[in-house]
Amino acid sequence: MRVAIAEDSGLIREALGVLLATIGVEVTASVPTGTELLAAVRAEPPDVAIVDMRMPPTRTNEGLLTARGLKQAYPGMGVLVVTAHDDDPFAADLFAGGAEGVGYMRKDNITDRQALKDALTRLRDGQPVIDSHIAARLLAGHPQSQRLRGLSERERRILELMAQGLSNSGISQQVHLSPKTVESHIASIFGKLGLRMEPSENRRVLAVLAWVEAGRHG
Repeated sequence: MRVAIAEDSGLIREALGVLLATIGVEVTASVPTGTELLAAVRAEPPDVAIVDMRMPPTRTNEGLLTARGLKQAYPGMGVLVVTAHDDDPFAADLFAGGAEGVGYMRKDNITDRQALKDALTRLRDGQPVIDSHIAARLLAGHPQSQRLRGLSERERRILELMAQGLSNSGISQQVHLSPKTVESHIASIFGKLGLRMEPSENRRVLAVLAWVEAGRHG
């Protein structure tokens, strides 16, 4: 797998490059700004780009703008935006144009080699990725949180895991329930939220993220 990096901290760029090498990932570019990343990707497109959310010049939403530019120019490329903040206000905006091959993770979680490898693989394959803490905050701060009050505590937890892209089997392991019981909970969740059931894991995540995004403008 080939990955390009945009991160303004030289120390973090270097550490991330070393980490990626240990999981067999080739780094095609490692640059400090989104503008430089876009130029590097034009010269040598990677499978996935890792983009820091807050980079020069304003250190606000440069990562969001860079991610959008990459997905517009290279729809098949995976993009992983990383942040140091659980409550980054741009989290939901990142998925506004679609969640296929788009990911959002906290920086402290990408130091887990297996988690990083799994995330990059899913993004390369066109699946969405969202950090569990960020997913929880998106759902907890949802403007339509009144609807969430109709969910049981267990259903809320399963919804968060769905937003992360976990399969029924993965969810069952996390909540210690059988896959069949998880299926029943998911059917209940979609019914309560007015979301139709989708046949694939990717579409389930897209539905959850679409619901979150719709609520921001509701």
